[in-house]
Amino acid sequence: MRKVFIMSVLALAVSGCANQQQNTPQVQDLSEARRAVADSPQYTVKAGDTLYGIAWQHSLDYRQLAQINNIEAPYQIHPGQTIALRDGVLASNTPSAGSSVPERPASGAVATGLNPQATSVASNDQQLDWLLPDESAIERNQRLTAERAQRAEQASVEAAQQVAESVSVASVDAPSSETPEVSEPEPTREPETKPEPKPEPTPKPEPTPAPEPEPAATTPPVESAKPSQTARVDRSSRTFTPVDNVNWLWPTAGQVAGEFGQGGSITAGIDIEGQKGQPVKAAGPGIVVYAGSGVRGYGNLILLKHNDQYLSAYAHNDSLSVKENDVVEAGEVIATMGDSDADSVKLHFEVRRDGQPQNPLDYLPSR
Repeated sequence: MRKVFIMSVLALAVSGCANQQQNTPQVQDLSEARRAVADSPQYTVKAGDTLYGIAWQHSLDYRQLAQINNIEAPYQIHPGQTIALRDGVLASNTPSAGSSVPERPASGAVATGLNPQATSVASNDQQLDWLLPDESAIERNQRLTAERAQRAEQASVEAAQQVAESVSVASVDAPSSETPEVSEPEPTREPETKPEPKPEPTPKPEPTPAPEPEPAATTPPVESAKPSQTARVDRSSRTFTPVDNVNWLWPTAGQVAGEFGQGGSITAGIDIEGQKGQPVKAAGPGIVVYAGSGVRGYGNLILLKHNDQYLSAYAHNDSLSVKENDVVEAGEVIATMGDSDADSVKLHFEVRRDGQPQNPLDYLPSR
């Protein structure tokens, strides 16, 4: 009997341990899930995405990404579309079921290229040449300029006619003038002899005042954005011509707080400290291919294309002074410094060559 009791107790203990083990929550390794997302061979387009932004986020050349997905210029993509991130992956160039293709708003919510009428060749032997001049915009600007000149000329002619008519009326209404009387000349007077002036006494020299002490040297203030710098500039008549060599300029004033490859979540560029509202300038001439906040970790971001090889990025801005397809000059203010999607006020600046991050300090002039 005792043996039966002991065996029953042991059976109950084993059963309880088994139930307790089954009720224990399973701990999952989320790092593997994050790595799987990072290594995902596909990307689903969201509202606000552009081909440039997707390529930038995955360190790819936008031309390579367009070639993989057979997307021709002007690189139109739609929310719900599947983008392959490497060769051999099935991609869908049409919107997913139930999603509509929205019209592109002025803020650039859905990416398109620079010129909807441009064509390109997507082959291994030829580059995607989509930066053709906008003939319709040029023709429109020429027509508007000619009309403004014609109106100005017509207004000038009408003003001249009105002046001529008023002078004619005034001359008719004026009374006839009689023959003017000739006055006799006054007799010549002999010049009066003036007494010679007495020499004035020599003034006594005044004592020289002691020199004022020079003010103490102060630290030059950080450059702030002026209203004229941040005001909207009419860039509609500009055309983009890729430069052969980019003469790089510093995008803003301030100390370099984070160098290339150092810590943080973004290590592909440098961080420049400054004050909120400080002007951010184009490091070289180019065309804006992205302006928005759809790239996670970069805040208000501007991507500037300089030529077929080089693009530059300006992240964490407070406000943006340019929009997509704007052509900007080197040193032109394109944004103000801020802390969007960042832990402090700073400018994160990157240089990419063929989609690959480069150390900006290798390109910027020494200072």
